[in-house]
Amino acid sequence: MKQDLMNDTVIEVQGKLYKLQHFKEGGICKIYKGIPERRHLPTLAIKTIRDKWVTNEKVIKQFNVETRIVKEFQHSRLPQYIGRGSLNGVPFYAYHFVDGMQVINISQRPDLYPPDLISSLALRMVIQLYETLEYLHDKINPVIHGDISSENVVINPSQQLYLIDFGCAHAKAANVDNRTWIGKPSYLSPEQARGEIWDQRSDLYQVGILFYELVTRQRWNTGADTRSKHLFAASAPRPKMDFLAHKIHISLSMVFSKVLHPDPEIRFQSASEVLKALYAAKSYEQRFRLYNYKNKQPT
Repeated sequence: MKQDLMNDTVIEVQGKLYKLQHFKEGGICKIYKGIPERRHLPTLAIKTIRDKWVTNEKVIKQFNVETRIVKEFQHSRLPQYIGRGSLNGVPFYAYHFVDGMQVINISQRPDLYPPDLISSLALRMVIQLYETLEYLHDKINPVIHGDISSENVVINPSQQLYLIDFGCAHAKAANVDNRTWIGKPSYLSPEQARGEIWDQRSDLYQVGILFYELVTRQRWNTGADTRSKHLFAASAPRPKMDFLAHKIHISLSMVFSKVLHPDPEIRFQSASEVLKALYAAKSYEQRFRLYNYKNKQPT
C-alpha cells in the first residue's frame, strides 16, 4: 500500500490544531481522523479528494456542492460541520467524527445480532433513517442523498444512527443533472441504474434495500459484478406483498413491498408517507400480538 504522506501532518481548523491519521478511502475521496492537540476537543473527520482526482473539474465541483450541503445541516443524525480549508492546495472540509460501527457489520455478525433481535433493531434503524430523510427532503432547499447503503450508515453504542457520505448528494432546487453521481451498484434504484434523473424516492428505495438485507441477511441485488448489478437494478422485480412475511409481520412486509416498487410513481412519494405507514403497521402488529396473547391465556 502506498504510504500516505499526509499522515501525522498537523493542520489548523477554525484556529485549532489537529494531527491527521489516515482513516479510510473511497473511490474519489479519502477521510482522515483529526486528532486534537487539546484533549478536551472532539476528534474530527477530515474529508478531502484523492490525488488522482484533484485536477478533475467535475469532481471538484461536486465536492464543493457536498461541502455546501453539509455546512447547512442542523440535525443530530447528520455530519456536524466544523470548517473547511485546503491540504497542499486540495480542498477539505471537517466535521465531528462519528465513533460507531457501519451497519454492514451488523449483517455479518449473527452471533451478536440473532434473528429474534435483528428484525426489531432493523425496524428501529430504518425509522431513524426515514426521520432523517424527512428532515433532508423537507428543507427549503431539499437535499437528496443518492448513496444510502450499509456502508454509509453508522450506528453508535446507544443505537443512534448517523447518515454519512454525501458525495452523491444534490440540492433538488439546484435543478442539476444528477446522472453523473450515483451510488454503490448494490443499492441503485431502478431509475439510477437506467441513467434517469432521480429524486427523493430513490433515497426511500435505498433504505428499503438496507432493511431487506438486515432482516434476511441476503443481498437484494444478486448481480455478480458491476455490470450485472446495474442490469438487475434497472429491471428490479416488484416484491410480493408478503415477500418478508417469514421475517416480519405481514403489515410491515406490505409497507416495504411498496417502498421497493420498481416504479417511483407507485412508491411512497415522501419519507413522511413511509413513516406514517410504518407507524400504522407497527400499531396493527402490536394489536395482533396482544390479541393472540390474550386468546392463549387459560380461562
